[in-house]
Amino acid sequence: MNVLRTTRSLLAALLAALAAPAANAAYITIDDSDPDSITITAGDFEGGFFVDGDLLTIGLGDSGSITLPDGGYLIAGSWIDLGEAGGDRVDVSFALSTDPTAVTSGVEFGAGSDGFFATLTGSFGGFTGFPYFFTADPTFPQDGSTVPFGVAFLSGSFTSEAAEPAAVPEPATLALVAGVVPFAAAVRRRRSVA
Repeated sequence: MNVLRTTRSLLAALLAALAAPAANAAYITIDDSDPDSITITAGDFEGGFFVDGDLLTIGLGDSGSITLPDGGYLIAGSWIDLGEAGGDRVDVSFALSTDPTAVTSGVEFGAGSDGFFATLTGSFGGFTGFPYFFTADPTFPQDGSTVPFGVAFLSGSFTSEAAEPAAVPEPATLALVAGVVPFAAAVRRRRSVA
């Protein structure tokens, strides 16, 4: 009788485990590989995910995506974290290889938790043609690579643009060119006169 009861209990536990929904983690994917736009996709945010205050997605099993012009945008979201994401921070910054302090694009946010739900607030941005801020923190080269990031029950990735912009001449270079061009024109005039 005990063996039968134990077998039934084990069978009931096994069926309950199989019937339980699979655990999903929230996710964010940011793609800045297009030179003119940036796409953000998010999903499994039980409390919702917002871009510049507009709801992009809400609910387990739901996702949304939006493509925006390159630039900076605010993000906020809430997901189940079981109290594990409190105080976590994400900072992924891409920079020019010529100046790793010149940030061209990236994502940054902080996460807090009430013991069951986590909430993130921060921003992301795509390359707009010039560095929009400088940092002393480590950066990744803007070379088309994808950098993963995450906090408890949230995963993400950011793909940067592949090509760096044409180098902008420094003031000293411009001064040198400004002096050489009139000099070269004067030499050409002298040769044509002689």
